[in-house]
Amino acid sequence: MGKLFVPDQLLTPADNVREALDEAERMMPNLKGADHGVLNLLSLFDLVDDALTELEEEGGDMRAEQTRFETLQGKLRRYRHLFLSEAGAALQERRAAVQPDMARWWWFLDEAAARDRRRKLSRMLVAFLVMLSLTGMGWFAYDHFLAPPPDVRQTFQHAANGESLVEEGDLQAAMVEFEAAAEIAPHEPEYWMWIGVLRSELNGTDGAAAAFETARSLCEAEFDFLLGRSEVYLHIGKLAAAMVDVEQAIEQNPDLALGYYVRASVAAEQGNCILALADLERARDLAREAGDTKMEASASVQQAMVTQFCQPSMPSLTPE
Repeated sequence: MGKLFVPDQLLTPADNVREALDEAERMMPNLKGADHGVLNLLSLFDLVDDALTELEEEGGDMRAEQTRFETLQGKLRRYRHLFLSEAGAALQERRAAVQPDMARWWWFLDEAAARDRRRKLSRMLVAFLVMLSLTGMGWFAYDHFLAPPPDVRQTFQHAANGESLVEEGDLQAAMVEFEAAAEIAPHEPEYWMWIGVLRSELNGTDGAAAAFETARSLCEAEFDFLLGRSEVYLHIGKLAAAMVDVEQAIEQNPDLALGYYVRASVAAEQGNCILALADLERARDLAREAGDTKMEASASVQQAMVTQFCQPSMPSLTPE
C-alpha cells in the first residue's frame, strides 16, 4: 500500500486569498493583449470577495488584504476601457453563464460604460440647448437693456443655483431657488415648469398642478409648454415623462425641427441611438426647409456627437 502524500504546509483560507490577490496584481498591468483572458480577473475578484466576507465574519483580521482588493478595484475602474476592448462580447457571454449579483460591479463594466456615454452625451446635448437659449436671452437682454438690471441678474443666478442643486441631487434646495426666481420674474414660464416638476418629485401632485397651469398660461402655445417641461424632465433624469411630453409636442406640431431635436436628446439618454440619429436627421431637414440655419447646424453637430458616443455600444455587423 502506497504512502499518502501530505504537503509540507497546507494553505489556509487566508493564504488562498493572498494567492488570488497576487495573481490579480500580476494580471492588472498586463491587460493589453490578454484578449478574453482578462475575464479570469473577474473570477479572481469573485474568489477574493467571497473569501474576505467569510473570513471577516469569522473574526479574522483581513484589513491588509481588503486594502489590496480595494486598490485592485480602483485600478480596474481606471483601466476599464482597456479591459473592455480586450474582453469584447465574451464578457456578456461569461456573465450570462456566471449570473453574478449586481453588487459585483466588475461583471457589469460594459453596462456602466454605456451609461456613462449616454449621460455624457445627454449633458452635452442639454448644455447645447441651454447655450442656444441663453444666447437668445442674452441678445434680448442687451437689445432692450444694454446690460441686465440687478433683478434680472439675480433671477438668472437663482435659476443657475437651482440647476446646480439638481445636479447634486438636492431637489428641496433646488425648488427654493426656482421659487425665488419665479418670485422675481413671475411671467417666466420656465421657472414654473421647474417648480411643478420638483414639487411632483418631492410632494407628489401637491402643488405641482397649479405650477404647471401657471407655466401653461404663460406659454404662447401648448407645444412650447410641453417641450419646455420635457427638457426639465430630461434634466432631472425622468426620461419616461420627458418622452411623453416631447412626443405630444411633436404630435401638435410635427413640422418644427426643435421637437425632434429635443426628442433626440431624450432618446440618446435612453440609449436609443437609432431614434436619436433619425430625429436629428429629421430636425436638420426641417430646419433646412424653414431656412433656420442655426438649427440645421446644431442638428448636424449633434448627429456627429451621437454617432461618436453611441458607436462603441452598437452591435458590430461584421463577423469576429
